[in-house]
Amino acid sequence: MDDAQLFADAEEPRLRIRGGAQPAEDRPVARVLLESPLPHLDRLFDYAVTQEQADEAVIGARVRVRFSGRKLSGFIVERTDTTDVDGELAPLASVVSPLPVLGEELYGLCQAVAARFAGTTADVVRLGVPARHARGEKNVLKSAPGDPDGAAEAARAVLEAPPADLVPAAEADYLAALKSWAENANSSERSEPEAGPRGAYTVLPGDSGGVDWVRFGFEAAARVIAEGRTVLWLVPDYRELEAVKRQLGALGEFTSVLSADQGPEARWAAWVRVLTGRSRLVLGMQAAAFAPMQSLGLILMFDDGNDSYLFGRAPYAHARFVLQERVRRTGAALLFLDRTRTVDVQFLIGAGWVGELRTSRQERRESAPVVFRPQTERSISDLTQLPEAVFSVIRGALGRAKSEAAVGPVLVQVPRTGYSTFLTCSGCSNPALCPSCEAPLSAAGPEGPFACARCGWHIEQLACRSCRSRRFSFRSAGLDGIHAQLGRAFPGFTVVRSGGSKIFSRLDDPADIVVASTGAEPYVDGGYAAAVLLDTLWPGPVLRATDRAIARRMRAAAMVRPSRVGGRVLILDDDPDVVRTLTRWDPEVYAAGELADRTEAGFPPAWRTAEVTGARQAVEDVAEGCCEDFDARLYELRDGPPRSRFTRPGDEVDESVVTAVLGIPASTGSTLSEHLAAETASRSMRGDVQIRVRMDDPDAL
Repeated sequence: MDDAQLFADAEEPRLRIRGGAQPAEDRPVARVLLESPLPHLDRLFDYAVTQEQADEAVIGARVRVRFSGRKLSGFIVERTDTTDVDGELAPLASVVSPLPVLGEELYGLCQAVAARFAGTTADVVRLGVPARHARGEKNVLKSAPGDPDGAAEAARAVLEAPPADLVPAAEADYLAALKSWAENANSSERSEPEAGPRGAYTVLPGDSGGVDWVRFGFEAAARVIAEGRTVLWLVPDYRELEAVKRQLGALGEFTSVLSADQGPEARWAAWVRVLTGRSRLVLGMQAAAFAPMQSLGLILMFDDGNDSYLFGRAPYAHARFVLQERVRRTGAALLFLDRTRTVDVQFLIGAGWVGELRTSRQERRESAPVVFRPQTERSISDLTQLPEAVFSVIRGALGRAKSEAAVGPVLVQVPRTGYSTFLTCSGCSNPALCPSCEAPLSAAGPEGPFACARCGWHIEQLACRSCRSRRFSFRSAGLDGIHAQLGRAFPGFTVVRSGGSKIFSRLDDPADIVVASTGAEPYVDGGYAAAVLLDTLWPGPVLRATDRAIARRMRAAAMVRPSRVGGRVLILDDDPDVVRTLTRWDPEVYAAGELADRTEAGFPPAWRTAEVTGARQAVEDVAEGCCEDFDARLYELRDGPPRSRFTRPGDEVDESVVTAVLGIPASTGSTLSEHLAAETASRSMRGDVQIRVRMDDPDAL
């Protein structure tokens, strides 16, 4: 060996692996993300790749490694030639599968979501990548590869179907823009591909019984799939998922479904089909937001304000942001479909990030049902009785009265807590009234919290003004009671109950009257002839209470036939915003007004929120630092854990902790989330008193 070769060997010492194994010739160092819940381990660790592992240890592969004397799972994020580790490098314990499940694009997405919600990348990966199932993976990899040409042909067949009647002009405009973009996206001469059109659309009811959003969604999806791109479509729950699956047609062969009710094998098999390009359309709920799409062309999201889109595990991300981030990274087109308009989407419209698909007043009048209130007010003593107007509407729809109303099935929407949220004292039977405006109080449960829907007054615990008792009960018939009452009032007619443990997503067999709890309203062919919306289910004393009430009302009302064929909706509600929005069928006006008010007051979505929970001294120190260093606002410092949908009335509350609710303008919100993530990791590393952080919880205020 000559001197030059000896000099080269001295400059580039060969990587030493613990145990004496031979390193891979190419990029023998793997940088691994550990699946650990500890915040201070949210970084990459170097491990050696042996010659035997060189082919399987690809970027994105799932591996097992030794860490602190035990084996942990992880993912290879990078392969390099060098390491900063002195001495011998521990080898990968094993490569679980050579499938690149955490590719560069998905890893970057998980990092962005973790940064937004002050969490760890490993926690987000756990949300997005399902547990592996070896048999499901093997079966998919043995199957035929994807067929983009076959999917494109099936999509063109969808586009050849006869168009719907009375399609709003806004739909045609968006579809034309989408088609033009999809045709030119692959042949663009720009250095960076042109971003697809982004729109938000409040879908009108139409003649399809509340599923016109499915028709429009398929028309958009087919245009993208026909050009060789893929589509991701999120829905909030299984009822909407079934509504979409019923209309798949020829696209069903090229579609994968990712849903919470799938078993481990079915879910992993579907995920692998998507990863390997065997699916061109992905339907799913919450976790499908992370589906590893190839050539993503369009993202659709229906009912973005639904609570089902909020992940129930740390860092409690919202699927809407995941999709927004995917659009920013891929340039894919985006379409928000809804029966109403959330203030969050209105904020994106105001910022110019999303365009608005606006319908005309005439189009709304033709496609929406007539919505009206009873002409007579009820006294407090009558709140538990169905008013005569309810029976009049039902008789008209059943053809038992002379009227111009449509004849067909009737939907009766009942709150889960009963027909009315009217409360009485268990001790003296006097009604529970608001001390501010004397309106009947509502409550999430007999033990509270209590609130007034009219003026917004609320309190956690309440004492009767007459006898000082703290025990209350609902004077209400409830779902079963209304079902029984209508059965007696209309003998000979079929009365179906949907709610509780038995919920129908769709009724294929004819029914005359459907009594459903809020959110359990089944679809029927051709839509309902009429609907009766009883008192609103109380959403809680939170900022978004009225938003949710409107969304629940419009879901039911959208299932009713248009006014031009006699569709009618009777609404029994005291909230003027709810009544005004439904009678005018213009939720965009409410959303725009709410956004302006919340922006002026410094509330979400113009401001971001952070809830810091832990021991009082630790929380106070962190909150004080945030206010001083980042000009954050302290909205509230309260005892107990965060007020969220994951903390139910009656749950055991840890009174030893406090929660600080902080706010910061959305434009600078990333600085606060980065600081809180670093603070959490620092405390974890030092073994100091721990804090928990939740960013942008919808129920924070």
